Amino acid sequence: MNASLPTVSTDPADRARAQVHFGRGAAHQAAGRDDEARREFELALAQWPGCAAAWSNLGLLAENALAHSQALGCYERALALDPALFEATLNLATLLGRLKCFDEAERVFGQAIRLRPASAAAWSNLGAMLACLRRDADALACCAHAVQLDPNNAKARFNLSYPLLRQGRLEEGLLCMEARDSAQKLQRQIDGPRWAGEDLGGRRLLLVSDAGHGDALQMARYAGLLRARGAGALIFYGQAGLKRLFQEQGAFDRVLAYDEPPAASDWDLWSPLMSLPFLFRTRLDSIPAKLPYLHADEARQVAWQARLRRGVPTGELRVGLVWRGNPRHESDADRSLPHLRTLAPLAQVRGVRFVSLQSGAGADDVPQAPPGLALLPLEHPLGDFAETAALVAGLDLVIGVDTSIVHLAGALGVPVWVLLGDYKTDWRWLEGREDSPWYPGVMRLFRQRVAGDWAGVLADVAAALAARAASLQTGRAQALAA
Repeated sequence: MNASLPTVSTDPADRARAQVHFGRGAAHQAAGRDDEARREFELALAQWPGCAAAWSNLGLLAENALAHSQALGCYERALALDPALFEATLNLATLLGRLKCFDEAERVFGQAIRLRPASAAAWSNLGAMLACLRRDADALACCAHAVQLDPNNAKARFNLSYPLLRQGRLEEGLLCMEARDSAQKLQRQIDGPRWAGEDLGGRRLLLVSDAGHGDALQMARYAGLLRARGAGALIFYGQAGLKRLFQEQGAFDRVLAYDEPPAASDWDLWSPLMSLPFLFRTRLDSIPAKLPYLHADEARQVAWQARLRRGVPTGELRVGLVWRGNPRHESDADRSLPHLRTLAPLAQVRGVRFVSLQSGAGADDVPQAPPGLALLPLEHPLGDFAETAALVAGLDLVIGVDTSIVHLAGALGVPVWVLLGDYKTDWRWLEGREDSPWYPGVMRLFRQRVAGDWAGVLADVAAALAARAASLQTGRAQALAA
C-alpha cells in the first residue's frame, strides 16, 4: 500500500520540491516502474529527509525486491518520523507476518487497526496471517469483517476463502475463491464469454489452467462431468509438462501448451480450470472422486517396470520419494523438506527399496542420501508427467511433500502419503484429517504437530512404513505356505 504525502513540514520550499518528486515517484510506482520510482523518492528525501511517506514507499519497493532488512529499516524510519502514518504501519505489520515474527506482527496490526478501524485491508491482512497459522476462527472473524467493511475488496474475499475451505465449508469458500488474482487476470485478458455453469449444449469449452501442475492434475477429474453437461469439445490450455499425459487420456479433445494460444474461432466459452469446483457446486460429499481418473501409457509403464526390477530383490516394497517442491512456490520453504537427509528415519525400515521421483530442484541431493536408504536414482530427468506417470504407476507407494507428484499418484490410484507442514497448510487438505476426500482410499496425510517439526512427521511415517512392509512380507509368506 502506498502512502500519501504528509502535509506537515518545517520548510515550505523544501516541502514543495519534495511534493513534486514524491508525486512523480508515486506515479512510477503505480505503473510498475520501480527503478524510476526509487530515484524520485530518493530525490524527495534529498530535499526533505523528514518525508515519512517517501521512506514508507521506499520500504515497499525494497520489500517487493525481497530486500526485507532494508524494507524494515525504511518502515521503521517512516514511523519514527510519523507514528500515525497508517500505510507504513500496515506495510510493516504485513512484512513482519511474512518474516514469521508473528507476535510483533499482530501487535503492529493492532496499531494499524486503531489508526484506521474501517480499513478492510488491515483486517484482511491480519486475517490472512492468522489463517497461515491455522487460527481459523480468528482468521474467519477478521476476513469476514473486512468483507463487511468493503464487499468489493477482492483480496479480502479471497483471504476469507482459505479458512472457509479448510473447514470444509465449500459452498461459501469456493464462492470467495472466485475473487483470486489469477481468475481476475484471465477475465481481463481473454476476450470472449465465460462459462457460468449452464448446460453447454454442444458448445466448445476452453479450460485455462490458472494455477500449478498439481492443481491441474486435481481438476482433470471434472472432464467427464463437463461431457455430461453437454460440452461439444474440451480444450485444455496450460502447462507444457502436462501436454502428453493429457493427450493420452482422451479426456480432452485438444491440449495446448501456454506457448500455443488457441484462436478465437477454436472455442465458444472459456473457464479458469480452478473454477470448476465452484461451477459444479462441489461439496465434500459430492467431490468427483472415482479413481483412477488418469492412466499411464501401457508400453511406457512396462519399460519402467523392467528398469525397476533390475537389481531389486523380489518381494521388496517399492516406494517413490519426493522431498522438494518448486522453489518458486511462495510456500516452498514450509512445504518442502530441507534435504533428502531429513528422510533418514526411513532408511531403518527393512524390506523397502526407495526410488527417487525428484526431478529438478532437490535431485542433486541423491548422492548424499542417508546410509542405508538404498535409493534408486533417476537415470535422467523424467521430462514430463507422462513419463512420470509410467514410473509412478509401477510403485507400491509414493511418499512426498505437498507438490504435484502426490496429485499425480492419487489420480492414478497409487497409494500416496503426503507430508504436511503446520504453517500455511493448503486448504484442500482440510483440517484435522488423515485422509483426503479428493483421493479416497489411496491418500494418507501426515501432519506436523509443531511448526517446522519434520522429525516427528518422519517418525510417524517410518513406523507406518515398517508396518506396511511387515504386512506385505507376512501376506506373501502365508500365500507361499498355502
